Amino acid sequence: MKHRSTLLSVGILCITLLTSCAISDYQNAMDKGIDSIGQQDYHQAAIYFEVALSEQANDNKALTYYEQASQMEEGIDLYHQEKYVSSLDAFKAIANQDDGLITVQKEAKKWQMTILEEQEELVAAEEKMVTINQLISIEEYNRALEEIQSLNMKLQSEEALSYYKDELAKLTERVHKSLDELEDVNVSASTDQKEDKVANSKKDTEKVDEGITYTYYTNERFRFKIEYPAYLTAGSPPTNGDGLTFYNEELEITVFGSHNVMDETIEDIYQQSIDTISVPIAYDRLADNWFVLSYVENGMIIYDKFFYGNDVFNRFIITYPENKQDVFGPVTTHISDTFVPSAN
Repeated sequence: MKHRSTLLSVGILCITLLTSCAISDYQNAMDKGIDSIGQQDYHQAAIYFEVALSEQANDNKALTYYEQASQMEEGIDLYHQEKYVSSLDAFKAIANQDDGLITVQKEAKKWQMTILEEQEELVAAEEKMVTINQLISIEEYNRALEEIQSLNMKLQSEEALSYYKDELAKLTERVHKSLDELEDVNVSASTDQKEDKVANSKKDTEKVDEGITYTYYTNERFRFKIEYPAYLTAGSPPTNGDGLTFYNEELEITVFGSHNVMDETIEDIYQQSIDTISVPIAYDRLADNWFVLSYVENGMIIYDKFFYGNDVFNRFIITYPENKQDVFGPVTTHISDTFVPSAN
């Protein structure tokens, strides 16, 4: 009987020791995972929390921490792959969690802000690159150089824009080469030919300047302001005063405002807009308070820009023939750059 009692005591002691070891291994893995979180090594943190789960499979804390670390790692990877929308979704999910580590939630919010700020810079840079190429195509080389210089200055201060460094260098070389070729032509030409060329150049410049003379329209109801080519005709204003259409035989600009009566997010409206487009989208950018969609449908370029506010939305849609890109592309850029949305 005494022998049996001794064996029972030894068995209880072993179970206690094993349980104690399991708890110790669990806590050790959790502590190391949290340390890795502090060092922002989310990959290693996820491994430690996975070890903790192997010790206590139903532990909610270990599971939550593992999911946080895994999502942070995924979000950062997506960011480096320039998949900004998916990356924002990952960080947004972490930031909106009701439980988990507050430090991770704060770090996810920082990543959200970083991406949104950089994405706006990237969108602006891409639009600037379009403008530069358009200016080169119409041989406005000096203006192209001014735009290149402006973008180069931003490249120096914004690391996210380094992507454009090589392409901008090629454009710069292309412009200088074209200017050199023009200079060679001028040198070899006679004085009379030079004078004729200058005169013709002035006439062309006057036509271009005349063609892009702008006036503006301010909407009294929603208080947005848009600049548009003065040669366009203004349509009849709607009875609700939400906007206006400006047009001629080739170019049409429709601008309007509306209230956010459905309490929709910008992501909702962005996705709804994409779902209505049945053709490939050539240009697609989503920022924190606006988005742009541009595509070709039935031979017409459609440029759709939407501005999101808590209470009021603004939108303008520009339509023109695809073969008039060199004419109306710069007009579209000017309107986009100068548009003043409603104050919310």
